[in-house]
Amino acid sequence: MKMRKKTFIGILLLVFCVACRYYTPVADFYAERLYPLISRCLSWLGSLLRISLEEIVVLAFAVTFVDILVKAVKHKEGFFHWLGKTLVVAMWLFVWFYMGWGNNYYRTGLYQRNGIQRVSYSEEAFSAFLKEYTAELNQSAAEAGNYDRDVLEADLKAYYNESVVPYGYTALKRWQHVKKPLMSSLFSAVGTQGYMGPFFCESQVNSDVLEIEYPYVTAHELAHLAGVTSEAEASWWGFDYCRKSANAAVRYSGYLSILSHVLSNARALLPEEEFQAWKATLCEKAKADYTASHTHWQEMRIGWLDKAQTWFYNLYLKSNGVSQGIKDYSGVVSMIMTMDAAGGTARLVNSVILDERVH
Repeated sequence: MKMRKKTFIGILLLVFCVACRYYTPVADFYAERLYPLISRCLSWLGSLLRISLEEIVVLAFAVTFVDILVKAVKHKEGFFHWLGKTLVVAMWLFVWFYMGWGNNYYRTGLYQRNGIQRVSYSEEAFSAFLKEYTAELNQSAAEAGNYDRDVLEADLKAYYNESVVPYGYTALKRWQHVKKPLMSSLFSAVGTQGYMGPFFCESQVNSDVLEIEYPYVTAHELAHLAGVTSEAEASWWGFDYCRKSANAAVRYSGYLSILSHVLSNARALLPEEEFQAWKATLCEKAKADYTASHTHWQEMRIGWLDKAQTWFYNLYLKSNGVSQGIKDYSGVVSMIMTMDAAGGTARLVNSVILDERVH
């Protein structure tokens, strides 16, 4: 059978994607040269509609797979004829995902390309971090008021273009706005507050996200749009933006949103008596809001679906070079300690990575 021109182009793009996975310089070329252009074009197309297009794309591919199977059975097509058509569609799904955003997974990491050196964890440094973190959390909780989402987004873009782009990431454009998933309830059932849409480069923030969580979650997802793939690093950029905000509510969102990671690290690193003593220094508002947030998401979870998604997402991250899988989220604490200790020049402090997952 004569190969169609578009199939040939798809195969060439597939080869490029495979090259990104196994040859870092190709992935670096994609991240530095191609992704800025691709994300600009795809996100501009996506901006023409207010609704999220990511789930529509996935649904369209699912319908196409089913249609191919139904037609193969109806017309009594041979197995290999059906397989060939299915593989072509699967190829385009793979290519669109990785050319749209996924190849960023394989570029040279933040630490290596910015000359970052790993240093050992120290008890003194962690204790100093806890003291400062707790003071800032409690103060921002006491001062927190309201914020405007439009002002927040404009401020976020300014922060990213000034502070994140110099680390080798893509600038955010005026037409790039966060969107709400079409099926927020489904994402809430697995505890997902947001995700990065690769097909039209759309940052998604779940409509069930609490007002107090929104600044941090939005900042986290926009980090992915800029090209960040590590969950720990996206959490770091999101937190760093929040804590530097002039708005106390935004600062509080950042400090409160990483409290679960701070708790898990402190529980692992401190003797039980010291851990309990530290917990007692958290203000009542922070404790209440943390509990309310946890309850909010737990009430929407569907057990079996959550477990299935956890298994799949962990496999997905590991297959894309994130060796810690979903444990990568907890690495934000070590990044905060590093950047603060090095004044932003970045040296990585090793820390314990725990199993607790926070979306």
